[in-house]
Amino acid sequence: MKKTRLYLIFLPAFVISPLCFCDDASLEEMRQRCQEVRESKIAPLRKTAVEECVASRRTTRTRADCERLYRDFGAGGGTVAGGARTAMFNDLPECVAYRAAKDKQENNRSRR
Repeated sequence: MKKTRLYLIFLPAFVISPLCFCDDASLEEMRQRCQEVRESKIAPLRKTAVEECVASRRTTRTRADCERLYRDFGAGGGTVAGGARTAMFNDLPECVAYRAAKDKQENNRSRR
């Protein structure tokens, strides 16, 4: 009788927990896909910015300096003045789908 109660208590936990891991794994795959697509769009722009930096007559920066300066090109983040800059190409379908799935998962977790 005690074993039956234990099975009834712990069996649902064992069934539900792999489902949560699957959601996290698919969400991670979606994030990776979004990053890959964004990077494929940003890379040529970053290369152009580095080339312009190196070719500029008003600066004495080396190629390594320019590459370090533009390594996070397109990533978004904070500005010197304290504002926020959005990441480039966040409107791609892969990124929109990732954010929707992430929001849905966060909403489901907050309701529990």
